[in-house]
Amino acid sequence: MDKTILIIRRTTYGNTLAPSYFVEKSATTLERATEYLVALQTLNNNPSISYSLFNAFGQFGNPKVDEIVKVAGANA
Repeated sequence: MDKTILIIRRTTYGNTLAPSYFVEKSATTLERATEYLVALQTLNNNPSISYSLFNAFGQFGNPKVDEIVKVAGANA
C-alpha cells in the first residue's frame, strides 16, 4: 500500500466561519512532506493562510515528531 501525505492549505476570508481547503502538495514520506511544509510556511507572508499535513488517518499534530508512544492512563 502506498502512503501519501498531503500538504493542505487552509485559507480564511475575513470573518467567514467556513475556511477553504486546497491540496497544495503531496509526498510519499514524512521527511519530504515536512520539507515542503517548512518551505511553504517560510514563504507564506499572509496571516489568513496556514498549512497542515494530513495522511489517511487525519492531521499530523506536529510534523517534527519522530515517534508516537502510547501511554497508559489511570483508567487503562
